[in-house]
Amino acid sequence: MSKILDNNHAELAPPLHEHEECWYLPLFGVYHPKKPDQIRGVFDSSAKCNGVSLNSVLLTGPDLTNDLLGVLLRFRKEMVAVTADVQHMFHCFVVRKDHRNYLRFLWHKDNDLQKNLVEYRMRVHVFGNSPSPAVATLGLRKAAQASEQEFGSHVTSFVTRDFYVDDGLTSCPTKEEAVKLMKDTQQALAKYGNLRLHKFASNCAEVMSAFHASDLASNLKDLDLECDSKPLQRSLGLSWDVNTDNFLFQLSSENKPITRRGILSTINSLYDPLGFLAPVIIQGKLLLRKIVSETVDWDQPLTDETADEWKSWRDTLIAIETLRIPRTYVPYLSKTATKELHVFSDASEKAIAAVAYLRTTDSSGEPNIGFILGKAKVAPTSGHTIPRLELSAAVLAVEITQTIMDNLDLHIDTVKFYTDSKVVLGYISNETRRFFIYVANRVEKIRKFSSPSQWNYVPTNRNPADSGTRSVPAHEIHSSEWLLGPKQLLSSEQKNSEDIYQLIDPEGRWRNPCNC
Repeated sequence: MSKILDNNHAELAPPLHEHEECWYLPLFGVYHPKKPDQIRGVFDSSAKCNGVSLNSVLLTGPDLTNDLLGVLLRFRKEMVAVTADVQHMFHCFVVRKDHRNYLRFLWHKDNDLQKNLVEYRMRVHVFGNSPSPAVATLGLRKAAQASEQEFGSHVTSFVTRDFYVDDGLTSCPTKEEAVKLMKDTQQALAKYGNLRLHKFASNCAEVMSAFHASDLASNLKDLDLECDSKPLQRSLGLSWDVNTDNFLFQLSSENKPITRRGILSTINSLYDPLGFLAPVIIQGKLLLRKIVSETVDWDQPLTDETADEWKSWRDTLIAIETLRIPRTYVPYLSKTATKELHVFSDASEKAIAAVAYLRTTDSSGEPNIGFILGKAKVAPTSGHTIPRLELSAAVLAVEITQTIMDNLDLHIDTVKFYTDSKVVLGYISNETRRFFIYVANRVEKIRKFSSPSQWNYVPTNRNPADSGTRSVPAHEIHSSEWLLGPKQLLSSEQKNSEDIYQLIDPEGRWRNPCNC
């Protein structure tokens, strides 16, 4: 509260005139488990009085927040990575005077806990109000756009594409480009938006040395950047070791009850938006489905057999704390000669999975491969044949490819898809038959975003997506093809499949076009 009052973000509320409307907001503190020394004051705009809350009558505005997955995908492109933060972003944007009475709250006069409660009202947008993200994001982008003539389009691009609310993450080919981008953005936002960009962190000590210590991330301010080991940084929920430029995973130390609710909480605590751990997490999801099928209540203890199965899997998770994932896809991506996207899909009775890799070659033709994105989903419990599940996995492959192409901002020379199902390849290659609705809809989606010539057959034992359908123990994920990529992609020669796959409908049902 001291910060709010000292920064003039709140003011004493004037007396209300007759018939003048107002609203009072409950105030509470929120602690972040990763930041125990910090507390954030949050106004509960969803608190109801007589069935109405402030948020229920406010328009949220357009969703301007960038896709988190897209920001992370771009963060992994180049060798020099930088993160930054806009200080008190929501509080940087003033609320109109005639709207402030809807942001009233009670607090001790002069912030003295010994004094009586008095009425204050916020002068700025607050955490908890549904329109605040849209207002703040629009204001941030307007400031960048206003600065473009003076500071250049690279600032506008960074602010528009690589911010997730108040967190900016980007990567540049060189340290000089990184310093210029951050310096220009810092000056542009300060001049055109009265916004402070700070909390800089980078895997390059020279980049951090270009800024005053007060502008660095809080756990970097007192370090010798050239000699001292730098502490872990949190980047949109991921743990980033700036010393080695690796992502790593930290397990929650909280002991959760062995109930349906506790198991769901444990699985959800394994934050992995890019899918590095998908073959590990899928086993936990399958166990959760088993528990749900047994109609166990949320807080009812599990049977001894199920509890033992859960403990056995949970205890293996400690191995992921030793896992290190390179932040970059491949070294010096911007200098590579060719860039190819290779996407694999597979299915089993339990799960479907798809995983994508970037394959590059340098000027001498030497190949490199890097994991981009993977997903594994629990398969429906009944009514689906393996060919149908394989077809759904192929759809998943197309979906993650679209996500990558829409967000990576990278020219891809070639896109190839792989499946170990010749039935699916027959469906995709078909030009003469029409299928019943389940197959037809999925084939239509696959062919909307890919062509039959892009699809190739791969044996199951050479299909890395197979790991996502049968699960991988946590202690083996670091050496699995899921993360390392299939060895065949390291071959200097990549050939397209020239096989023609005959249409085989295992369900024995299709429509002839003339009968439709």
